[in-house]
Amino acid sequence: MTTTSSFETTEFRRSFTQETGELLRRRLIWFISVWGGINLVILALSITMLVTNSNFADLFKENWFKAFFILTSFAWFGAYLAALLLVLGRKVSSQTVVHLSLGLVILDGALGIGVRVMDIPGGFELWSFVAAHFIACCLFPWTVKQALIPVLTISLISAFSHLVIESSSFVPTLLLTLALILTMSPAVFICGIKYSQRIQRSTNKFLNQRYGMLRQELAYARQVHEALFPAPHAIGNIRYAYQYEPMRQIGGDYLYTKIHDTDSDGNERLSVVIIDVTGHGIPAALTVNRLHGEIDICFAENPDITPGELLAKLNKYVYLTLAKHSIYATAVCLRVDHSREKIEYASGGHPPAFIRGVDGTLRDVDPTTFVLGACSDNDFDSGQVEVEFMPGDSLIVYTDGAIEARSIDGKMLHIDGLRRILSSPVMPSVENGGQGQWADRILNEVTAYRGGLPPEDDTLAIEIYRPIKAFDNQIEDSESQALNTESDTNPVQTPEPV
Repeated sequence: MTTTSSFETTEFRRSFTQETGELLRRRLIWFISVWGGINLVILALSITMLVTNSNFADLFKENWFKAFFILTSFAWFGAYLAALLLVLGRKVSSQTVVHLSLGLVILDGALGIGVRVMDIPGGFELWSFVAAHFIACCLFPWTVKQALIPVLTISLISAFSHLVIESSSFVPTLLLTLALILTMSPAVFICGIKYSQRIQRSTNKFLNQRYGMLRQELAYARQVHEALFPAPHAIGNIRYAYQYEPMRQIGGDYLYTKIHDTDSDGNERLSVVIIDVTGHGIPAALTVNRLHGEIDICFAENPDITPGELLAKLNKYVYLTLAKHSIYATAVCLRVDHSREKIEYASGGHPPAFIRGVDGTLRDVDPTTFVLGACSDNDFDSGQVEVEFMPGDSLIVYTDGAIEARSIDGKMLHIDGLRRILSSPVMPSVENGGQGQWADRILNEVTAYRGGLPPEDDTLAIEIYRPIKAFDNQIEDSESQALNTESDTNPVQTPEPV
């Protein structure tokens, strides 16, 4: 199976090879045009000197070496011209362009050896090859290995020529060969530095491109992830508001709500699931997506599923599919029944929730069972409980990012710190006794407690409440209806005008 790192390495190599091929192609055109043009002028002058200093017909009879030099020069010119037409005329592979560049430099060296062997006055011998190799190392995007190929090739040919053709002794030949290699070593060193720098630039460019693509993909992923979250519900007898702050662009906290059909008296029922998956970022968000699908299936199969039954099904799913990958979750499943003024509640390892009364008192709602995935379905008991939920009450549920927030000096907020926030009095000017604003207040207080430090965990806070205002409106409607009934029974007598 191909991993992400190996895929990125392969993608980088492909991109780097393509970039190298394009750069080498452009530089080869420049090299052939400029360096080839200079050498062509020098060859033309050398051939002119040979032809003017002797009878052209006698060249083939008395000095065939010089005639061979002229023919070789034409072959050199033909090679340069063919290479130029090849890179200009059609798309060639990067490997072909590398071979062409190496071949042209080696050809310069071979021509220089031929000039030396034939002892042609005014010839450019191996200094032309040294210059061509230096220019090529500065110009072409060669590797060190590629830069050494012309050096070693021409050094071996030169040594063979010294020993076999020019009948030189071994020690001078060895010294001349070493001197040639040392002379060309700086060019190889420069080539190595340039190649390393180019690798670094290409790597930075590739990483910047990948980072930009990743940020864009994360932005799209966040849109998809947050599209799973419900919209706040600010009407009716049961309402909720929440705030979510992921540690990174996306996270592993999740909120699911389902508003059931109201009865004939207008009473509502609200089911809520809060999940906190282990881990952060993309892996946790992917896990949340899977759990979202499982919750959807559970409600589709049984719209009246109880919180305890739903928590048990989620535990079974996590245990069978995610726990083997060391992925677990805490969760709260609850259902608010307006007509019964009760909350059915089951919590798997989640931090304690709070019910804040209209008078500011707090009641803890503790976890009822283990973390999801810690045990099999047979050993799992949801421990569902039922608590009162009266008009003016607010149920506040949160994930551990709220209580594990650290101050600048490293102290955690803890549950007691959150309890102090929820126990604080509400300003008289705050509308509706502060209901519907506790989630926002928790996030603001947690952010202030961190003192500007970035969050170390995903944080989700939700407030589910029965508004006081809606209750007062019911009383006012009842009183108004009673007055209207009384008016119909005993109509007011209008006095006749005098």
